Amino acid sequence: MSTEVKMVYADIEEQLGEMSSAVTALNPTAESPITGNELDVVTKLTELSTQLEQLLIRYQEVLVKNIGTTERSVEFMRESDEDISQSIDGTMHGPQRLRS
Repeated sequence: MSTEVKMVYADIEEQLGEMSSAVTALNPTAESPITGNELDVVTKLTELSTQLEQLLIRYQEVLVKNIGTTERSVEFMRESDEDISQSIDGTMHGPQRLRS
């Protein structure tokens, strides 16, 4: 069983871009309340619509934060891969002598 983790950065970045576009396209604005109607059902629907709008706004905020965190994590992994690669390349050429 392999413990190697392979990341295809272009694929990850593409998916994050699609997620960002989808989050931006979300329109959590509730419909305007029905006016001139005193039925309890209408009042309850208006309340539910407002709560749903608030929930969707919070969900959108969380998604934006998660996408940002994921982007920073991917960038950290890319930099770590590059550092490790450079370190391995340096050790494969034999020990380096310090110049005086």
